[in-house]
Amino acid sequence: MLETLGQTQRISKIIQEFDSQGWHRTGTEADHESAQWLAETGKTLGVDLNLESFNLSRVVPQESYLEVGGRRIQGLPCFDGGFTSRGGISGNIGAVGSGATIGLAQVGRASGPLGAEPNVEFQKNRRSSDYLGLVAVASGDSPGLMASNAPHFREPFGPPVLQVSSEEGEWLTRQAQSYSPAHLVVSAQRLDSESFNVTGRVSGSDQDALPLLVMTPRSGWWHCASERGSGLACWLEVMRNVTGSQPFRDVIFVATSAHELGLLGLDDFLDRRPDLIRGAHCWLHFGADVGRQTRFSGTDDELGSKANIALEAAGVAQVTLAPQGSTVGAESQVVARGGGRVAALVGHSSLFHLETDRWPQAIDAEAIGRVATAFTSLALQMSGE
Repeated sequence: MLETLGQTQRISKIIQEFDSQGWHRTGTEADHESAQWLAETGKTLGVDLNLESFNLSRVVPQESYLEVGGRRIQGLPCFDGGFTSRGGISGNIGAVGSGATIGLAQVGRASGPLGAEPNVEFQKNRRSSDYLGLVAVASGDSPGLMASNAPHFREPFGPPVLQVSSEEGEWLTRQAQSYSPAHLVVSAQRLDSESFNVTGRVSGSDQDALPLLVMTPRSGWWHCASERGSGLACWLEVMRNVTGSQPFRDVIFVATSAHELGLLGLDDFLDRRPDLIRGAHCWLHFGADVGRQTRFSGTDDELGSKANIALEAAGVAQVTLAPQGSTVGAESQVVARGGGRVAALVGHSSLFHLETDRWPQAIDAEAIGRVATAFTSLALQMSGE
């Protein structure tokens, strides 16, 4: 294992480079640049990483704002909802359930089968036919607009929804209490686009042995320094060490795109390999915000115990085992539902899904390094047995 200081510097450098590429939304120029950068980075470690293309109808937000009380408040559409024309819609704003034509709702951080999703009550309001449109005050653990994932990206539904910053909550509540006249514009364009999963293989000595999979998502709403950069840095650290270990079984690496859009990238990766979920020895998954308040899970007691031992040995602090029968990480939940064995971990950051999730303030490279060390140890163990 390389000395800790070098690892910390490598991790910080990787996250800095990832952060500098811009908003990592699926199918954008920044997303394409990031895929190529990741493939080239892997090749410096001796792994021939490939870009596997998949298609999508990308949402490109146009004018997206609410005018009320003499102010214009900018926001972000829900990518799996309806849209307005550029002319927008007019009505009165009021709290959901009040009879207003433009409903004001709260949406906060919630954990669901596809990751960071709008909460249940908000989803219920979105399915109502009572509104011409909705305005969602999108609140996280820090001020700002905590963007919600689009789990129904394949089948959009409901009225147009504009997500706005938590900092607008008090003002909008007062406007809603007065049923103020409002004008809502949630316009967007759909473009035929492509994105890429980045994947490669380190060959093992026994080609008949079931492979080990190491995966992490690589896309998101904003710069995603902690949310995605930390997992990618750990993924590359595992790759660095597995490459020189002469593993017994093949180790397959995949960094999937479209995490925020209903896991389109993971679906494409698995569609090309329909027997892989059950045909793998094990899956290891780096989820969001690695290095902070770690939660981990294993789909069986043996795997959970091995992960726990590795995390303790690496000195990872604030570690919590997920309740028995549950799996953390959206991609890992897909693998678990498909009958695969998976050890996964996620963290918790107060900047989750916020534009302020930036290098360097959002990361703790030493803490991320401890997680990388733990799962590198687990990967070497699982690939050698």
